[in-house]
Amino acid sequence: MTTPLDTANNLLMSGGIKSIKWKDEPVGYTVVGTIVDQPKVEQMTKYESTELDFWPSGDPKMQIIVTLQTDMRDPSNANDDGKRQLHISPRMMKPVREAVQRVNAPGLAIGGRLAVRRTGGTGATGSPFEFAAEYATPAVDPGSLMGNGNGAAASQAAANGNGATSATAQSLGLTTPATPPAAPPGVDPAVWAGLPDAQKQAVLAAMAPAGGPGF
Repeated sequence: MTTPLDTANNLLMSGGIKSIKWKDEPVGYTVVGTIVDQPKVEQMTKYESTELDFWPSGDPKMQIIVTLQTDMRDPSNANDDGKRQLHISPRMMKPVREAVQRVNAPGLAIGGRLAVRRTGGTGATGSPFEFAAEYATPAVDPGSLMGNGNGAAASQAAANGNGATSATAQSLGLTTPATPPAAPPGVDPAVWAGLPDAQKQAVLAAMAPAGGPGF
């Protein structure tokens, strides 16, 4: 449930986050990142304008705004932390929805990994951008791996294939290293061995000190 404080903080903090642009990027350009804030909904504006956009029926055109922690950096900005806003327009919603459905998730969630690739279109009238997407659900809680009796549940989550493992996911940057990482200190090795590599990487990222490497 969104509170007035959440709304105020979104307004306060979103001003400095860059939006992902597609028009100057080639087909195949891919954005990959971890969701760091609750997705929000807002009305779209007309192309390269601040004027609000509407469907021919008069209904407002709506989009989803997702803040991602990415590896992108602006070399001219020493304070660039890599956060980027992804505007999920109606054209992008279908591939993102299908990506979420493929991993049996109820929707986008904080901690989830989202990859979106431009696959076609120029963005001009009559040639809208086309996209492909993949989604990996948030990793299991690292606390459940510490031998506190929840190891079986974690192993079962791994057996259920929690996360994106398809060929498309690999091609969109949700791949994992060929060599499985070793269990971090304090984690039951038997439980660790049963987790998919994608979750191992996410757990390592979650346990890393602030500012450490991402998923």
